[in-house]
Amino acid sequence: MSFINSFFLYLLPLVAVPIVIHLIGRQRYYKQEFSTLRFLKQLEIELVRKLKIRQILLLVLRILLILLLILVFARPYRTTRSPGIVVGKGETLYLIVDNSLSMQARMKGKSRLEIAKSSVLSAAEQIDYPVYIKLIESTHPQKIKDIGLVTDPSLIEDILTNVDAANGNGSINRAIVAVQTDLKLQRELNPAIWILSDFQKPDFQRNPSVDEFFKTTDSRVILFPVSSNSENVAISSLSVPGQLFRQNQAVQVRGFLSNWNSEAVEAPVSLFLGDQKLGQALLTVPPFKEAHVRFEFIPSSPGFHQARLKIADDNLLMDNQRYFPLNIPDQIRVLIVSRHPEDSRYIKRALGADEASVVIVKMTSTSLFSTEDLAQYDLLVFSNVDELADNAQTKLNFYLEMNRGLLLFPGKDCSPEKFNALWARTYGFPKWRTTRTAEPGQYLKSGNIDANHPVFSRLLREKDSFEYSPEYYTIQGFSISKNHRVLATYEDNTPLIMEATLDAGRGILLASAPVAGWSNLQLTGFFPAIMNRLVFYLAQQGMPELDIVCGDTLIISPSKLNIRTDLSVHTPDNRRIKLALGIDDPILFNDTEIPGFYELYSEGRKIKQYAVNVPESEASASFLSMPDFEELLSDYPGKMDVFLIGEEKDLNRLEHSREFSDWLIAMVLIVALLESYIGRINRKIKGKLKNG
Repeated sequence: MSFINSFFLYLLPLVAVPIVIHLIGRQRYYKQEFSTLRFLKQLEIELVRKLKIRQILLLVLRILLILLLILVFARPYRTTRSPGIVVGKGETLYLIVDNSLSMQARMKGKSRLEIAKSSVLSAAEQIDYPVYIKLIESTHPQKIKDIGLVTDPSLIEDILTNVDAANGNGSINRAIVAVQTDLKLQRELNPAIWILSDFQKPDFQRNPSVDEFFKTTDSRVILFPVSSNSENVAISSLSVPGQLFRQNQAVQVRGFLSNWNSEAVEAPVSLFLGDQKLGQALLTVPPFKEAHVRFEFIPSSPGFHQARLKIADDNLLMDNQRYFPLNIPDQIRVLIVSRHPEDSRYIKRALGADEASVVIVKMTSTSLFSTEDLAQYDLLVFSNVDELADNAQTKLNFYLEMNRGLLLFPGKDCSPEKFNALWARTYGFPKWRTTRTAEPGQYLKSGNIDANHPVFSRLLREKDSFEYSPEYYTIQGFSISKNHRVLATYEDNTPLIMEATLDAGRGILLASAPVAGWSNLQLTGFFPAIMNRLVFYLAQQGMPELDIVCGDTLIISPSKLNIRTDLSVHTPDNRRIKLALGIDDPILFNDTEIPGFYELYSEGRKIKQYAVNVPESEASASFLSMPDFEELLSDYPGKMDVFLIGEEKDLNRLEHSREFSDWLIAMVLIVALLESYIGRINRKIKGKLKNG
């Protein structure tokens, strides 16, 4: 026998209290003068004898009452083995229901979720009602719904009817952790845990916390797996390899398809830009594996574009399309701020080298910077600037809060101390540590580049080296921290181009300035190419967001978008939702259950768009197989079993603990009533003896 609250057993010495009280309070009887009648004397002796017997019985009852109360709080139980599907009367049943996207896949005219519900209703016939039920949906694994006392199977059917499949991902693991936490709080004995799922591996993974729970728990875990073999092919993921989106320049996109079938499938994949079909490829996908396809296309016009990959409809419609946004700017407005006009001359020339460029450049000085309306610029370039007036710095802070970009060049008039005070300590750029000047005739060349970064992607013929490099005569050394990324180096691995993730916005620092005496960078063809790429990258703020999934919250900041009036969201199902301005910033928009494009409009003009896709994990073709389930059963003997849908099978006899608290409470009541009854009789007898 074991105890749930064994620490209450330390109170067992309290059973001696009635004995101590009895010994201390034992009453002595004094002689009374009676008449000479013999029968009265005999009556006195008889009453005293009965009183002593009842007092001893009363003492035993009080000792037993204290002992029973201690055992009630200690909650003793005994563990035996019984069929795993059995849920005893008054026990707690945790129902973990996988209602993620993959459970929408149809099999024989029914969804996986409907099939799983049917299997549970069949198993529910083995429940000894009433029982307590708690429901956890895998898409909200931290939320446990306490259904309460359920008295018959029809109520379980009502509970499951209200569980609908969502378009988001689920986590069986997190639901199990939530059950584990609830068991610790409620101190439930011998609960049953039923898990309904297709057991997609991303949703159910063995980890130390789950393994420890299964090994140590008193719970009986029953798995209700739905067959993973469905006639379904999914677009599991999509990538746009590091690149910049510009008009009349090729865009590459890769799509990955997963096959849920037990046989190889040929799947036609189409690329759409808006409603226009740009291309199609036929892809052979191995069983329960992935294959990928690559498309390349050229956007012919600027603006917001909506691209998508699509495959033919099958048993799960939601994973047959995947979306990605393109924003081809029609103009990029750049403000160059410098100490002297010659500090920005070559920068302006580089940005204007291409007559078809959409970059519009304006130059200003540090003294006139505070007069500019920064909201109209997509990018600020600072050259040879290490000080700004307070009002100019305030305007710069406002500009960065709009999530805009900065491009920074140190200059020959900058001191490392002032440069660090402004750009490193205030905004988070790398710190300027050293300056080295080469001897006449000596110089450094460019070294390695990050070829995976959009700025350098497909820029050079060789993946990570320069064929013709600029020459650098003055070398500035900058220290790198965790919020910095080195994009290019000198040939001695000193950082040359560094990207900084700022508190607000994004910035890039070039260690070498395009001025005579520092380098011949401004005289090479490399400088216009890299400058235009840096401008496009910073103006577009990196790559499009491809990781927004159904159910995610869109964080919309009117101040960063420079929107003061009339902001609304247009959803894929043609709803227009007006957002209230002036209350919250940012605005949290969480009505994203439907995959597709969510567009932000202000005063009739589209200002931003988001692509919301189904989770990649829900399109995975990786499911637990029978060998996986057999391994689970062997690892947790007496703790777990599998209820195979559509197959007759006697479930294992799992450990089943029966608690005796109900019996003990009944015994406490009986003993208390007896103690009260006998005590009342004794008090009457004492009264008679005292009164003679």
